[in-house]
Amino acid sequence: MESKNIPQALLSPSCDCVEESMAHMDLRFGAARKLALAFSGWFGGAKANAAKNRQPTTPTNVFPQLIEVIPGRLKVRIFLHEIEYENEKFSCWSYLTDGLLAQKQKEIIFTLRRDAGQKPEDYPRELLDLFATFFHCAERGQLVDVGQSTLFGETGLGGDRDFRGIGYIEPRGFPGVETKDVPLLAGILLKNDEAQIAWDFGLTRVTALLGMKYRYYPCPTWSDLKREPVASLRAMEKSFLGEITRVPVRATYYEERNHIFLSVLPSTRASLQGFLNELSPTQPLALRTQPDLRANACLVWPSGHDQPLAITPAGTDGSRKTGAFLAFVPDQDANEIRMVEDGFSLFLTNSAWQKIREALLSGTDVFVSSAGADAASISIEWVKPAVYMSPVSGETHTAERWTTYHPESTLPPKEHAAVSSRRIVLLISEHDLEERTTVEDLAAYVNAIESAVDTFFTPLERRTHRELTIQLALTTAEHEVRFIAVPDLSADVAEDLHERLESVPAPKVGGPVKLDLILSLWSVASKQ
Repeated sequence: MESKNIPQALLSPSCDCVEESMAHMDLRFGAARKLALAFSGWFGGAKANAAKNRQPTTPTNVFPQLIEVIPGRLKVRIFLHEIEYENEKFSCWSYLTDGLLAQKQKEIIFTLRRDAGQKPEDYPRELLDLFATFFHCAERGQLVDVGQSTLFGETGLGGDRDFRGIGYIEPRGFPGVETKDVPLLAGILLKNDEAQIAWDFGLTRVTALLGMKYRYYPCPTWSDLKREPVASLRAMEKSFLGEITRVPVRATYYEERNHIFLSVLPSTRASLQGFLNELSPTQPLALRTQPDLRANACLVWPSGHDQPLAITPAGTDGSRKTGAFLAFVPDQDANEIRMVEDGFSLFLTNSAWQKIREALLSGTDVFVSSAGADAASISIEWVKPAVYMSPVSGETHTAERWTTYHPESTLPPKEHAAVSSRRIVLLISEHDLEERTTVEDLAAYVNAIESAVDTFFTPLERRTHRELTIQLALTTAEHEVRFIAVPDLSADVAEDLHERLESVPAPKVGGPVKLDLILSLWSVASKQ
């Protein structure tokens, strides 16, 4: 990951893209505060020793450990694994809950870096009671989700005053940690003032700083008990975000070429309406947002830094910038977008703000343009549950959001004789993909399949414009290739193609991996 001033490079056009499904559960704003009250009463009291009485159901030197936290209702699996980071490997414990989903709460994974002097069986037991508290709060309908945070009481986490809260972020997969395709949150520890900053200014302000410190985009999903805090409340005293009304939402955005693309989840509509109805129609406000998965840069605001700064994944151009907030400032003469700290501010005419405000209140999509080719504009999309039905298997995959990823390479596209474009639809989540294989291995396999198709359809007698959908299903024991072509292939041609695709060596995987590879093929006339 790189940390650098915001570049102004434009996105190179390409016909390749990858889509990933990601399910989201309903959330309740305010639930995290109720959860915090439960923590503040628990961490300072007699229950601090409760976890010591829980015994693993597996030998202490065998991982994953399986522990009954609430008999018959909540279990926790503890994995011992390694993370590769900055040319080093370090050992971690990952705690994974099993039982929260029955209470309509996403399961939670919490990854803790293990010190060199700690034995594998020395994993902190205090976290087990933390998960029990999650369960009891979920029973009462007090749920947490991505972008929210929890504050601990004065005694901190298990009596450690340095750790004052937990933030909830999108999970990332780790090899050796099997999450079984369940909806999942990752929890990270917040140190000292970080917890209050996340509560007051939004979690993204803290996670972007962690991303910059660790050179890990958008932020590390593990916790290090030895790390130093990355922010202080004193540094926040002069923040622009502290001077404007802030509204927490389940929403993401990115800016590209002076246009804001804002996506809002339907589950946040009721709370957003409540906030907007309490404000004057002309009052400025800021939406506290989460990092947009479509972005390739995230704004960050280090203390004392006045110039716009962003972190980016290595090898990307930083052209799609996301941030911690999106502010709306009406009563302006013209529409303008400005980078401010770790977010964007839209200075708007009253008519433009009225359209945006009505869209946020009503839950409708809107596009607000402005005169001039370089003028600021914004589009708001309320994310609609999307259904993808594989034409190969007929299976239906439903998600509240499908995310499209575009290639970042600046290299010229590969020359093909028959294949004109491709699209990849991942039928598993990103964190499951990361757990079960490597991007490099899977990309090499997909490229080999595509090359086999291109070679097969290169002869002129086979060159007809068609769309070919190939489903690749990999398991630890075998792989399966199925496809459907429109228009159809003759039986003998289809059999020949199937044999060639089955002969392409498949990578080893640690669990089921499935995707649809959709290829468009040139006809002879269209290629000429």
